Amino acid sequence: MVVGLVVLVAALYPNGGSENRGPAEVIGSRLPPVTVPLEGGGSLDLRSLRGRPMLLNLWATWCGPCRREMPALERLSNAERNRLVVIAVDQGEDLKTAEAYARRFGVTFAVGVDADQQLGTVLHLAGLPSSFFIDKDGVIRDAVDGEMTYSTMLAKTSALMGSQWR
Repeated sequence: MVVGLVVLVAALYPNGGSENRGPAEVIGSRLPPVTVPLEGGGSLDLRSLRGRPMLLNLWATWCGPCRREMPALERLSNAERNRLVVIAVDQGEDLKTAEAYARRFGVTFAVGVDADQQLGTVLHLAGLPSSFFIDKDGVIRDAVDGEMTYSTMLAKTSALMGSQWR
């Protein structure tokens, strides 16, 4: 009887080792309807960017891996300026903090702030940085939990771009 109960509980209890935990859970779903204030003024409705592929990066100024990754995001933004929108959305900080960071490090792509971390919650953040590769129809095609190198960004962008023309 005890063995039967253990087997039943094991069969019904969610497995904590599921490979689809975190940002990977949202692959195949549409980007949520979130609007964030932008560094430099104004706001951005992420859905308004449909029609162009996008790399959405969630980060924070206090995050070491985020700081190391930012120059590669800038490089990718410059290299793919005509084909890919790069957006970085700070999680949990205020606009002044994100603005100061963007100025200090010469970030030229769009930087938004999600002070309440709504976007991070909806996208199942497991940690920072986290990046989402989104097709021109607003569907999340790939997600990376953790710091990426420029070569990884470029490979994932190429895969995303390849899927755009099928």
